[in-house]
Amino acid sequence: METKNLISVEEEHIILLLQKGYSNQTISKETGISVNTVKYHLKKIFKKLHARNRIEAINNFNKTLKNIPL
Repeated sequence: METKNLISVEEEHIILLLQKGYSNQTISKETGISVNTVKYHLKKIFKKLHARNRIEAINNFNKTLKNIPL
């Protein structure tokens, strides 16, 4: 199963904001969700993308867009 299909629309939006270098607080303001909910989504994103941090999550997400196996 392709990883991109596991990412929800909201999680994808958060990843795109991560790519801009936004903090959890800024992501919270941009999306209208609490900082705790941002953190919750980040945990789910990291797990789905097999990432330990924001940079790995962004890189792994971009790889899935290019259909490169993780």
